[in-house]
Amino acid sequence: MQYGILKKAVLISSLLIVFISSSCKKDRNEPDPLPNGPLKKTVLLYAVASNNLNENILSDKSEILKAAESLNLEGVSMLVYQVTLDHSVPPTLLELTKEKDGSPKFEILKEYDRKLYSTDPERLSQVVEDVANLRKADSYGLIFWGHGSGFDPEFSGHATRSGDEFSSLVVPIHKAFGYDVDYDKDSGHKDWMDIDEMADALLDGMFDYIWFDICYMSNIETIYQLRNKCDYYIGYTTEVGENGMPYDRTLPYLLGLTGDLKDAARIFFEYYQKGEDPAGFDVATIALLDMTKIEGVADACRRIYSGSRDVDSAGLLNYTRSKVGPFYDLGQFSRKKMQAKDNPEEMKEFDEAMAQFVVWKAATEKDFNIPPLPIPADDYSGISCHLYKSDANDKKTQYYRSLDWFKRVY
Repeated sequence: MQYGILKKAVLISSLLIVFISSSCKKDRNEPDPLPNGPLKKTVLLYAVASNNLNENILSDKSEILKAAESLNLEGVSMLVYQVTLDHSVPPTLLELTKEKDGSPKFEILKEYDRKLYSTDPERLSQVVEDVANLRKADSYGLIFWGHGSGFDPEFSGHATRSGDEFSSLVVPIHKAFGYDVDYDKDSGHKDWMDIDEMADALLDGMFDYIWFDICYMSNIETIYQLRNKCDYYIGYTTEVGENGMPYDRTLPYLLGLTGDLKDAARIFFEYYQKGEDPAGFDVATIALLDMTKIEGVADACRRIYSGSRDVDSAGLLNYTRSKVGPFYDLGQFSRKKMQAKDNPEEMKEFDEAMAQFVVWKAATEKDFNIPPLPIPADDYSGISCHLYKSDANDKKTQYYRSLDWFKRVY
């Protein structure tokens, strides 16, 4: 990843945007870039909370403030972009700062026009460029916060806000990250961002890591679509408890002040494994992935899948429930495809590639089903996948064939 070259281009383009564009301003002076040069680390939490998670973003921000009480924030910046159900408040970019007495607080860096959904790729791109310009750093982290459904297409229609009116549905969108509710609640529109749009909105090579603190995003289709966006990827194969990550425990690791991402992933997992979640959730899955090793997995899967017959779902772990997915375990699925060809050497190559790709993974013994179903440790790869059927031609399958993962391995 040519991060250094790309970062310079990002900063130059961002500076140009600041001078020629004022569409996102709200009678506020644009904040000046930091005077003392790049920070060591800037982390952006991109929160779409204009839905039934509205109260949870308040809780997570409180956790961040709690963690910051004992942290020295010199040389780092924790930013939160948020859109909430309070439609009198514009989408806002906040920064974690400290008062003179050392007490932490969130300070407004920038307010945005609500005409764009926060699930619109243009808004995501705007925010990322603002972060690169206003809090430029040696390295960046990105946390997505909200709802998720993997690559799963919604086909709900994509709309934009125009003034105080809700525009007609004009362009199809696929459900993956969201959802941002229209301020006219009677419209019933819930806007999502598909993974193609997300990948296009993010800058190649900018992020040290991307962490999806949302459901179902440790799927190979989304992971591969974002392969050029970050060095490390963290996601969950299953749902996650509504409280998500315990930020009061993980923030020092996310900001690079102590430990590393593996420590943060372990802390997240143990929070649920030990039953410490106040909402009572004791189920969790997580995987930390080294994205520089992803092409080895793709090479191995291409050899396994090429010329192999379709397989059914019998015996495969299904990490989803309700209308999402289904998403099955990538390791189990690949083994079943290999068995259909009877070529153990291909599976050995796959296992070796996965061992390099998956830095750390963990899963509780049971899943979210009622009653809960087991997640055998030996079968859990940390990554899910779609069970592709070559003779299918429904809308979801057509969309699947447009993804980079399908083009790479089938």
